[in-house]
Amino acid sequence: MERNVRRGARQMAKEITTQGDFLEHVAGRRLVLGDSWVIITPQGGVEGVGPDRKAITGTWSWSDTYYCRSIFFDGKYLPEDFQTVTVDGDKVSFVHDRGQGETVTWTIT
Repeated sequence: MERNVRRGARQMAKEITTQGDFLEHVAGRRLVLGDSWVIITPQGGVEGVGPDRKAITGTWSWSDTYYCRSIFFDGKYLPEDFQTVTVDGDKVSFVHDRGQGETVTWTIT
């Protein structure tokens, strides 16, 4: 289920709340943030390159209305994190800690 989030007079952002919507709008696409990029594969993988060209690898799943990821950054394990996801045009925002933490916005390419 997608929930529309109003953004002024322009198009409405879509809050992604199902795995199906996540697969349709985000998975399999290259997400870019500065010199970093990541691809969240439809098969449940995460791969990419982070700051200083350090490898990003891991897995993801869907739980209730959350994207859940377990990743390694430069070989260091980052604990599982449940995140809310919103798509607005060519931008996708992930909010850590079940929507209560830091927001990270990537460009979909």
